[in-house]
Amino acid sequence: MDDKEIGRVWVEYYPKSGDNRDALQICGMICRLIREKTRFVISISRAGRLQRLLDGCGISKADFDEIEKGLFKV
Repeated sequence: MDDKEIGRVWVEYYPKSGDNRDALQICGMICRLIREKTRFVISISRAGRLQRLLDGCGISKADFDEIEKGLFKV
């Protein structure tokens, strides 16, 4: 998936992720995919690589962090 495709899926499922467990899981998979992709982006800092990918996908860091935190709720 390229960054634009990832962004399109995020836009579709992120608004539903608060009350739909399947949507949360899809967004969680996107978070993991983005984290994995940061390993292959050339940038000085790890945070810079993540932000660069999030910008390319059109995902805000706050939304990304919200989903990652939501995945670990009991």
